[in-house]
Amino acid sequence: MSGRLEEIPGEEAFPAYLQSRIAEFYERAGFVRLKGGKTGAVSVIGTVSPAGGNFEEPVTQGTLAVVGAFLGLTWARSNARRFPAIDPLISWSKYLDQMKEKLDQIDPTWLDMIKLSQKLVFSGDEVKKRMDVVGEEGTSLSDFIIYLKAEFLDAVYLQQNAFDKVDAYNTIERQVYTFRKVSQLLQKDIAAKDKDDARNIFSASHRFLKTGIPRCGRAKIGKDLSHKSMIL
Repeated sequence: MSGRLEEIPGEEAFPAYLQSRIAEFYERAGFVRLKGGKTGAVSVIGTVSPAGGNFEEPVTQGTLAVVGAFLGLTWARSNARRFPAIDPLISWSKYLDQMKEKLDQIDPTWLDMIKLSQKLVFSGDEVKKRMDVVGEEGTSLSDFIIYLKAEFLDAVYLQQNAFDKVDAYNTIERQVYTFRKVSQLLQKDIAAKDKDDARNIFSASHRFLKTGIPRCGRAKIGKDLSHKSMIL
């Protein structure tokens, strides 16, 4: 590209001023005052599709350096049929603290629930990586429950079925209610006798939250938490 423009090339032959040009584009977003006196906001949502999913290439890195939030789609989640394929392990936002006042109006514990969920997702991924090496047999029950909690959060809250009339569109009230109930479960001490029992607990909980079918078998959430009380 730099050769065609007869300029000194930068990284990977892109122009040396690439990042500043990207920043100029995103700087158009912000607070605006119209000629009529009304105020509003301009949001810029860009999409970058790096070749081969390489997030280290200059355009992607230049974009990540100036944006305030990033939703990263990965082939791994897409191939696992986890839609939308936004990977929570690489996605982030710089606006949480700035939005705290607004989020507190929605739910005073919203920010804490987000941070708890982020921590759980990363902890569950670490356990999964160890399980890939030593197997499920070499994983302690407590670590296995952490992994199941992360999978539960992913399945019942982060994933979405665009072909489901309820799941396709979500009101903020329903989102808050669901997130609060899921967070309450994730903070519970799960009373499981073994890994099969733990798996049955989360399988039944997943089924109930998705379909409303009552619990079955040995599924129990802690000592004092039933599926009915979890939802109601």
